[in-house]
Amino acid sequence: RALALTGVGELADRGAEHLSGGQLQRVWLAGCLAQETGVLLLDEPTTYLDLRYQVELLDLMRDLADHHGIAVGAVLHDLDQAAAVGDRIVLLHAGRVVADGLPEDVLTGPRLTETYGIRIEVDTDPLTGRPRTRALGRHHTRPPARSERLSPTP
Repeated sequence: RALALTGVGELADRGAEHLSGGQLQRVWLAGCLAQETGVLLLDEPTTYLDLRYQVELLDLMRDLADHHGIAVGAVLHDLDQAAAVGDRIVLLHAGRVVADGLPEDVLTGPRLTETYGIRIEVDTDPLTGRPRTRALGRHHTRPPARSERLSPTP
């Protein structure tokens, strides 16, 4: 059942050294699910995964919660990932709770800017209605590169 839920049944006979990072994460998650736990606590489960496997793992986490009755708690440093899959977000700074609640209540521009010490803009994703963040550094305000600046000089 755990192999089927995580989509790794065809990998059951392979050694770990023959798996990609995303496959390895899903196999590891299958091992956790095989224990028939009702709660999963994940620490940065998308770290070191390419974009496809990040999205697949986040979808799997959401499916486990929505369709299999498993409570999933995850530490995610990517604010957009947290907003996309989280029902509830706890924002921490220096080991203390700054805010706790719905993504749209916790992930506000002023709160994130104060917490992280850099300017962070927040808007609403038009496709999902969820918060979407954008951290702005010093170089975000420079003009866009023009094609002639990128051409090699003779």
